Amino acid sequence: MADIAIEILPQPRIDTLVTDAATGTQRRRTEYTGTAWFGGRPQVTGFGSITLAQVAVLDRPFFLPDSLPYRPDPLDDALVVCSVAIQGSMDEPHHVLDGRAGLVSDPRNAAVSWIQLQVIARARTPFAVSYRVTGVVALNALLETGAGS
Repeated sequence: MADIAIEILPQPRIDTLVTDAATGTQRRRTEYTGTAWFGGRPQVTGFGSITLAQVAVLDRPFFLPDSLPYRPDPLDDALVVCSVAIQGSMDEPHHVLDGRAGLVSDPRNAAVSWIQLQVIARARTPFAVSYRVTGVVALNALLETGAGS
């Protein structure tokens, strides 16, 4: 089966400082949201939409393009949760079976971790899901990259 292209359309991140209810320590909470299109976005015309549909098994993980860089060493108590929902699909049967997210080491540089999302679905592409990934980490877990981090 051919590798299905994934196009990510992120929304602005929300970063907040929160207090851990169990320990009373401050932690960083970052929320990532957006849309992931599998198999390209349909071209909308005055007569409808044009697509090259195919049935696909979707399970390839991908890094969120707006993920902050994290240091791997203080991530032992990191918490990452996600939810995914069908946002757009062809009229064929489709099933989102699972959504998983976590902090994963960069394959090019093990000194950096990024937020990775995996959507497991059976669908006819093009197929879109909305996602929300929330990470709660220690304050020193963020890799400082200069202005804007």
